Amino acid sequence: MRPVWINDESEHVQLIRDFFRNYPKQVIVVWLALSIASVAEGLSLSTLLPLLSIATGDSANMVGHKTTDFLTQTLHWASINPTISTMVVLVVIGLVVKAGLTLLAYREVGYTVAAIATDTRLAFLRALSASRWEYFLSQRTGRLANSISTEATNSAGAFQSLANLASISSQSAVFLAVALLINWKIAGLAILIGAGIFMLLKIMVSISREAGSQQKGAFQQLMALLTDSLSSLKPLKAMAREQHMDQMLERQTRHLNDALRTSVLASETLKAVQELLIGLVLVAGVAASLTLLDLELSEIMVLTIVLARLLTKLSKLQQEYQKLVSKEAFYWAMDEAIDEARDAREEGFGERSPSLHRGIRLEHVSFAYGGRTVLHDVDIDIPAGQFTTLVGFSGAGKTTLIDLIIGLLRASSGRVLIDDAPIDDLDIRAWRHMIGYVPQDTVLLHETVYNNIAIGDDSLTEADVETALRKAGAWAFVSALSEGMHTSVGEHGGRLSGGQRQRIVIARALVHKPRLVILDEATSALDPDTEREVSATLAALGEEHTVLAVSHRAALTERSDIVYRIENGHATRMADDARATA
Repeated sequence: MRPVWINDESEHVQLIRDFFRNYPKQVIVVWLALSIASVAEGLSLSTLLPLLSIATGDSANMVGHKTTDFLTQTLHWASINPTISTMVVLVVIGLVVKAGLTLLAYREVGYTVAAIATDTRLAFLRALSASRWEYFLSQRTGRLANSISTEATNSAGAFQSLANLASISSQSAVFLAVALLINWKIAGLAILIGAGIFMLLKIMVSISREAGSQQKGAFQQLMALLTDSLSSLKPLKAMAREQHMDQMLERQTRHLNDALRTSVLASETLKAVQELLIGLVLVAGVAASLTLLDLELSEIMVLTIVLARLLTKLSKLQQEYQKLVSKEAFYWAMDEAIDEARDAREEGFGERSPSLHRGIRLEHVSFAYGGRTVLHDVDIDIPAGQFTTLVGFSGAGKTTLIDLIIGLLRASSGRVLIDDAPIDDLDIRAWRHMIGYVPQDTVLLHETVYNNIAIGDDSLTEADVETALRKAGAWAFVSALSEGMHTSVGEHGGRLSGGQRQRIVIARALVHKPRLVILDEATSALDPDTEREVSATLAALGEEHTVLAVSHRAALTERSDIVYRIENGHATRMADDARATA
């Protein structure tokens, strides 16, 4: 995690350290390849005219004597005869080497950017899946989706910008060395002026950094609002109130647009001002060379070419730096989100292997959340192999009891016992694997029936899925579909009826042969006839499973072996003759 005291400059150092620590091989390969490629390009292109002047014997009028001596000695040391053909071959070789190394470097950059984005997404997803249930409930779905998609991609782009900066810096260093060899006074003056330009335009970089931060925040808000709004579109449209949702989305979209406009303006202003200032520096340099330093025109031409390349590289260096600071906002945002989720990691349970032969018992269980007592001194027995139902008004604490039994929540006081073993002592993942959970909302993937039931579990076979479908009372209609269990159910299961969707979700809960089946208002969204049919299917599960249901509908409670009423934080077992009015 980025330390809170970190400033803008050390931010870049910390970013480089993070990348080097996590991807050392890739960083070294990219840096070496780009550095050597930059040297090859600089020597082949920037020294083209001086080398040709040596080959033609006209070096005295093209460059200074010191430069001529240096180049001549270098060629002699390398046992190279400075002819025109030899010089051209050297230039071509340099360009080929540069192209090959650049390809190698940027192939590695592309692979690394993809790896960073993938690793970031996986780290965030794993941190979320291991977090406390209360923390997950506090997150907005749209924000999580934005982090996994946009922020992860943009944060990985910071590595691309760093690679570009390394490449341009290496090229600039080579061009600077050549310029100093030709005429150190003019080159030094140009560098000072270039540094001045860099500092002058740093304000554009600051604006870009701020715009990047605003853009990130605005996009997060827009994605969260969009996700929430789309899930509420049907009731809003039914009440002719969708235009209010449109207005909210429009305001947030315009806020994002303002951040994007600021970022574009800063970027384009930087480019335009850089080009103007570079042109003025070159004109002033030529004038000074002619009037003050009394240089030969041929020498000025060579120097102008080299300095133009150098200043252009410095210009690109600043532009790439501007991109980097905008990407960093996303990188640190993802870093912070991952650390926040890790800090909310679910507290550890025990290692004891769970069993469910006798039943589940809650002893004097109390639970408070946000200063409000939800459950108080609750005692409940859920015998194994029976059908137990919890009834009560909305908000009475029924789902909280379910979450305590699953282990998603921890009791403030009292004990939750599974076959007389405290749930805190159990291997919680092994315990949860013994549970089949059927929620109120029938959430189906835009996938086949098979994939909606197997959910990527390669250990499950088509025979397992068929068995689950038969137990859920779904095999008759599934086998009649055009492609059987390999038929797509459509977006949110839109190609199926409500009862059919519910049976698919029941099959999903049964496919791994759970010992405990939990039904959380599993029939509340169904019409009476479908509810009776599905309730009969659910009641039959009690013959092979321990079933715990949350319901207030007579169709399910009248089929239960035991019914508890949850009211005012307390649990009371109901007599058989009172169930019909539950």
